[in-house]
Amino acid sequence: MFRLENDLANPTNGVGDLELEEARPPLVPAVDKAFRLLTALGDSAEPLGVSQLSRTLGLGKSTVHGLVTTLETLGIIESPNGAKRYRLGPGLFALASRSAGQRDLRNIARPALERLAAATEQTSFLGVPAEDHVTILDLIHGRPTMSISAPIGSAIPLLAGAVGKAVVSAWDDARREQFFDQGRLPAFTVNTIRDPQLFNDAIATAQSEGAAIDIDEYVDGMRAAAAP
Repeated sequence: MFRLENDLANPTNGVGDLELEEARPPLVPAVDKAFRLLTALGDSAEPLGVSQLSRTLGLGKSTVHGLVTTLETLGIIESPNGAKRYRLGPGLFALASRSAGQRDLRNIARPALERLAAATEQTSFLGVPAEDHVTILDLIHGRPTMSISAPIGSAIPLLAGAVGKAVVSAWDDARREQFFDQGRLPAFTVNTIRDPQLFNDAIATAQSEGAAIDIDEYVDGMRAAAAP
């Protein structure tokens, strides 16, 4: 949640001994507008469109459009399902996680991630699920000849192979049932599981074994394992 607070002292006539703090430097207009936009999105329970942001911020629609276009390109905000309504994005979450202090999830998980990469000699990722994607917070590379990579802060689809199975396996029965009622499973490769019953069987296996596995289901030629 982003909050923008102003603590500006207003001098009052007749108060001769009031000492005003030194005025802060002038703001860069573009940065100020972008931060106000992020604040508005952070304070909203729902994604907001350009018209809503324009009214909230008191800015022209063309200005708001330019801001959201730039911020979306940078991954700082995102538009779920391309609906042109915006919310805070994975890039911003990744930046925030880097400055969260010693209790930051990356710092807590890093030793386990390093042990996993050393034991398997494979690239190991740390990700956090959101509504329709998983944000990569950290990674440790495996053997150089076999290493794969993805930028920290980037996002992969929620149902991407082993990752999707691991995420869904951690849901309760009601949420999982609601998920299956919402639509078809996406196809990433010819090996992607798209049949709901087969996917449900894979979830049951992941729950019993504590981890999910995929073979060429998200990327051809790549095998992966994931655990919630």
